[in-house]
Amino acid sequence: MKTKQLTIGAVLIATNIVLSYVAKLPTPTGFVSLVETGIFIGAWHFGPKMGLAVGGLTGFLLDLFAGYPQWMFFSLIIHGTEGWIIGHYNVEKTVGVRILGNFLGGLTMVVGYWVAGSFLLWVTGGSKMSLQSAALAGLTDVPANIVQVLVGFILALIVSVPLRKWIR
Repeated sequence: MKTKQLTIGAVLIATNIVLSYVAKLPTPTGFVSLVETGIFIGAWHFGPKMGLAVGGLTGFLLDLFAGYPQWMFFSLIIHGTEGWIIGHYNVEKTVGVRILGNFLGGLTMVVGYWVAGSFLLWVTGGSKMSLQSAALAGLTDVPANIVQVLVGFILALIVSVPLRKWIR
């Protein structure tokens, strides 16, 4: 990676953490953060490696700083994979392929957190909760995660236009 790209990646990660930590949109099941915005921007402009780095490190560090250590490694994998997929399908591709990549990346995040949340519910529920019950309970976070992806996508679209000249 070039020095400029590395620097921009570090700035994206830091900005993403601050925005995600400070600007939380409340929902009935928790909150929606702006973490997706930086993931989309990094992946769109610099490809899968930057998407992986921005997604994984932002998710990991945000959970660490916010006091959710049980989510750190899940976030590293889920958001990192999301960023890699978005970047993979968005570098010099047709519009249809880019749309598919954005959808698959967002789907990865939503499904990944549903699976991770269900697993954590099952593990912490002990013998009182079956895996099926945990999976059903984990579905309650899915709508908020869909909103989070959509909000991040829209904000990234808005912010990417003026950033395009600066980051190239």
